[in-house]
Amino acid sequence: MRRPDLTVPVTLLAVFALMIGTATGYPPAARLMPLTIGIPAALLTVWEMWRVWRAAPEGAPASRRRAGQAVALAWFVGFVLAIVAGGFIVGGIAAVMAVQRFWLRESWRTACVGGVVAFVVLAGGIERGLAQPLFEGVVTGWAQRWLGI
Repeated sequence: MRRPDLTVPVTLLAVFALMIGTATGYPPAARLMPLTIGIPAALLTVWEMWRVWRAAPEGAPASRRRAGQAVALAWFVGFVLAIVAGGFIVGGIAAVMAVQRFWLRESWRTACVGGVVAFVVLAGGIERGLAQPLFEGVVTGWAQRWLGI
């Protein structure tokens, strides 16, 4: 019997399904971004679950890849917490740079380039280009109100 480790794909599918379900209650203009990201992400997650299931050998223990999946899940949680705290612009850029530098072990130059690309996509492409306001973050919003910015 196959025993694939589906911890990460199932967790991500739950997050994306919740994202899609929540977005359907938003006004039409507000649901565009969560649905544009959530639907393809959910489909890719289902495909990944199928791929992991098919790749699992018969009778193989599921714990072989558990350590790697736990690390990936921890990085995902950290990424989400960075965005909740700092918003998409500040937290997203910091999370992209941290993942590239510390998890993927890229150089500081590559991590900074990733941060610049994230800024261009988020601030230039989504906020300015598509005129879609992005979540400002709990801590960032509090700091802006406190500083009167």
